[in-house]
Amino acid sequence: MMTVSERLNHYLSPVGIYQIGSDALSWELTAYAVELERLYADLGTLFRERFITTAEGIGLKAFEELFGPERTGESTQDRREKLLLRLNLGGGDFTPAGIRRALDSFGLEYTLSEFPTIGKMTVTATTDYSQPQQAWIRREVEKIIPAHIEFQLTFNTMTWAQWDALDRTFAAIDNEDLTWRQIDNRTQ
Repeated sequence: MMTVSERLNHYLSPVGIYQIGSDALSWELTAYAVELERLYADLGTLFRERFITTAEGIGLKAFEELFGPERTGESTQDRREKLLLRLNLGGGDFTPAGIRRALDSFGLEYTLSEFPTIGKMTVTATTDYSQPQQAWIRREVEKIIPAHIEFQLTFNTMTWAQWDALDRTFAAIDNEDLTWRQIDNRTQ
């Protein structure tokens, strides 16, 4: 395959305005060739980054920022899989299986408990998340849970067994004057 410089020389030599061997004209063509090579390289990167299945850097970042923060701590393949899951959610995906796919697309580690007879669902995050991550996850979960389902989202909170292991009286717990939400979201 010819380089840009070789192609310029090949196509311009029949025109007759560029003399082979002229230093000044050679420098001009070399400058054009260098910049055209750079543009071709940038175009190649843009084409690669435009599609999730081939994106590696800036493309993945741009797609991820449509939904939330960039996932720099994960492999390229995991990032692609989560984006494809998220982008393939459709109007009929608000079933338990669709909700699981959406939660998987967030990178959330969770357990999902359904109570269909009373129209309720509980999503329990089973890994520690920072406060900003929790806020982002809460916003995203609120977007995907159908409006007719009441749901609760908790983050790696204490189990009843862990509460019992604290060996505290009800009065001691009550004196903390916590709301039910604060109690539900308490961690060790």
